[in-house]
Amino acid sequence: MRVINVTLKNFRNYQEESFQPHQAINIITGSNAQGKTNLLESIYYTFRGRSFRAERDKDIIHWQNDTTTIRTGVLLNSRNVDIKWKIKENNKKLIINGIDTPRAELDHFGVVLFCPEDLYLVKGSPQERRKFLDNDVGSLNPGYSKTWRQYARVLTQRNTLLKEIRDKRTSQTQDMLEVWDEQLYRHGARVIYLRLQILKKLIPIARSIHHKITEGAEELQAKYLSSLALEPGLTEEQIYQIFFKTGQKMRPTEIQRCQTMLGPHRDDLSLSLNGIEARSFGSQGQQRTVTLSLKLSQLELWYREFGDYPILLLDDVLFELDHSRQSMLLDKINKVQTFITTSFTGGIENTIKGAGLLWQVNAGNLTAKEEL
Repeated sequence: MRVINVTLKNFRNYQEESFQPHQAINIITGSNAQGKTNLLESIYYTFRGRSFRAERDKDIIHWQNDTTTIRTGVLLNSRNVDIKWKIKENNKKLIINGIDTPRAELDHFGVVLFCPEDLYLVKGSPQERRKFLDNDVGSLNPGYSKTWRQYARVLTQRNTLLKEIRDKRTSQTQDMLEVWDEQLYRHGARVIYLRLQILKKLIPIARSIHHKITEGAEELQAKYLSSLALEPGLTEEQIYQIFFKTGQKMRPTEIQRCQTMLGPHRDDLSLSLNGIEARSFGSQGQQRTVTLSLKLSQLELWYREFGDYPILLLDDVLFELDHSRQSMLLDKINKVQTFITTSFTGGIENTIKGAGLLWQVNAGNLTAKEEL
């Protein structure tokens, strides 16, 4: 998979910009606040339909305008695909090859992002690891994002109803709650099942990569921590039955607290090194290595599942890694179209000589500086 061209109109500080990236490595340099990360954000948005920085779409629209357009030409399985996003504050439209298209069609386009915030994957709160499960791990299954959105919608509706029941502001009591319960348990069981199936494939790859980076000194382990009492190897239907039975017992407490206490929105992922929890006891270097191993395993699993590598976005993280980790990363990306942002190159352009293009960004204007 390759990005052939990108055209931006009124996206962040890019009023009008078009560029044709190198098919291997693109290093994007420039001072702070010039638009380096914005460029990566536009590519990420192309394939995910959302920003990795902004909660609201209106934040990515140039401040003097009410609409932004991202248009990206992509080569996927020897086929040219034209992807266009037309985005307004409260409305957005996806157009693929000139036809209005549901967002689910993007599930076959891969992108892996590694940014400074990802370093919190290991040391941060459970919410950071759930974000990894939903945004990164989930992208490896074409149906996951739709299932998660269905679950999140039901969760919101159910929590609202729980509050109304507690405050006696609705006549829709237990019967209505049972309707939402059934949907919650079905969608929730599906989310958990898909997470477990993907992790079953991903973690062995991450463990192998981590073993190589650390030269055998560390063994990476990962365990899915569910708010339900789950045994390994359960089917989706068995997870549903456990969710149903446990959920019914929890219902009085949930009504009192006005929130759903069980489900994938409460789950976590435990990451350990040689049996010791990396979050609390791992050094910063070890935590970064775990994150790097997980990111590289996404690239490899995507290739095994779909026969091609996804696009890789490295936002100001390369020089957060020491030399050995940089080398491991650079060795991996020789097969992948990669976009790297950095304020200084640190001589990396000499390492990848003949395999890329160096770009300069200045106040939302992008120019090709030199071929590597």
